[in-house]
Amino acid sequence: MHFLPILTITFTLCSNAFAETVRVTQNDINVQVSLSPTTITVGDPVQLQIEATSPNGTTLLLENDTSYGSFTVVESRNLLDIPSNDGRLWNWTMQLDTFDSTTTFFDGLKINWTNQAGETGSITLDPIPVVIHSVAGDSLNDMVLRDIKGTVPLIARNWALPIVGGVFFLGILSWVYLLVTKRREPKRSPHEQAMHDISTLRGSNLEVQQFYTSLSDIVRHYLEGQFRITATGQTTREFLNAAKKNTHLEQSDRESLGSFLVAADLVKFARYEPGSKVNDDAIHLAEVFIQETAEVAA
Repeated sequence: MHFLPILTITFTLCSNAFAETVRVTQNDINVQVSLSPTTITVGDPVQLQIEATSPNGTTLLLENDTSYGSFTVVESRNLLDIPSNDGRLWNWTMQLDTFDSTTTFFDGLKINWTNQAGETGSITLDPIPVVIHSVAGDSLNDMVLRDIKGTVPLIARNWALPIVGGVFFLGILSWVYLLVTKRREPKRSPHEQAMHDISTLRGSNLEVQQFYTSLSDIVRHYLEGQFRITATGQTTREFLNAAKKNTHLEQSDRESLGSFLVAADLVKFARYEPGSKVNDDAIHLAEVFIQETAEVAA
């Protein structure tokens, strides 16, 4: 006859509403998980503490220690299988961060166990609610969503060929002009090119989505040229995880960069309409990041 193991889960909310502790008991294994804080802004550090006790002869293994959903493990410290009067002690301490302001839960935490009899099992923690604020803050509530434009009539067929031919001819002339100009001008460094492109963008009159797309591309191309970090063709989260491995970027630089890219993606994909001050702040943030990282690289 087989009996299902008894599973007890206890939730304890801290009074300051910035931390949460979850306790689980299964097969004489006691697990306590603390997440602090649970209300953050994207890029802020989050502390994850896992403490467990198991009977002698029972081994615990954390199934994943690199990421949990949108949370990435930045740093970890482990004290495992320590003898005590209550059995064996297990302790995992991690620093996490996330750049996804749409995340509402911390989940994916699972501990596998094996005892001397060869029996195995796993303990899965229920999701912990989190609140993650965007770098844009409350200003998102005041932003206006633009309606999708209606249908645009096609050009009459009898005009299509001359127009296409004219555009092709102008394109050839522009290509020749740029080729000759590039040969005359000295090649700019990634830092100089980025600042030049930002200066040009500041004087442009682009629509909001085109503006943020162009500004984001300038920063990404700068990082590719300056630090050899592959930035284009990746999502924001993929790129930030790659940037963390580069020793030239300090933690403050990575957080500043993450804030800028998340804000830009919000505008590009959610069609938010920020005011001119938000555009100026975004340009200033990009310029400061480029200047500071260029000085470090030098």
